[in-house]
Amino acid sequence: MVSSRSLTPTTHAIEVEKPKAFTFGPTQFTFLQLQTEEGMDARPMSLATSPTRPHLEYAVRLSDSAYKRAFAALRSDDEVRVFGPIGDFVLHEASPAVLVAGGVGITPLKGMAEYAADKALPIPIRLVYSNRSEDEIVYRRELEALEILNPHFRMLNTLTRTTDRGWKGATGRIDSRLVREAARDLADPIYYVSGTPSMVVGMLRLLRSLDVPDASIEVEAFRGYG
Repeated sequence: MVSSRSLTPTTHAIEVEKPKAFTFGPTQFTFLQLQTEEGMDARPMSLATSPTRPHLEYAVRLSDSAYKRAFAALRSDDEVRVFGPIGDFVLHEASPAVLVAGGVGITPLKGMAEYAADKALPIPIRLVYSNRSEDEIVYRRELEALEILNPHFRMLNTLTRTTDRGWKGATGRIDSRLVREAARDLADPIYYVSGTPSMVVGMLRLLRSLDVPDASIEVEAFRGYG
């Protein structure tokens, strides 16, 4: 373990030392094994950082489960075990990308955006990102820093439950207007959708209604375990 920190009022992240021989694509998932009050437990967790970065990072939405409680309580001298990497939800390095995330589903997409910036990939990348409220935008500071670092990267936020009149961005769920805006001027982009199963299903329907071919859609569903 390297560090443990709160990201938003309901989300928490840890950084883990990267094993010497460990390599992964931007960005696969692993199983993360922790000691909980109920014994050892391993769950599938997307890597929230690029393989170009020095550590492995994970983030979760907090809940009252034994696993999530143990995750949030981790300290820098604790040990965790990582098994993987697994999965084919990986950035296509030569194609424009539209990243679509809900809440903590941002984790693998943040890693993709970091990878594109660190590797100076020339592809345009647009992130359409939905959260409940402004203080719940997970990794906001890091994503805004990537917009400055990478001229090809842009983030479009929307808030589903905000009552803040000072919010200048979009409100409501991700809709066809927002997706069209993100994809404007992009030639045959790949759409990467990451969030809860219901969010992913809704986005698949929306993309199909916009005549996006299935071959241009990659999905990662977070089942959200108790």
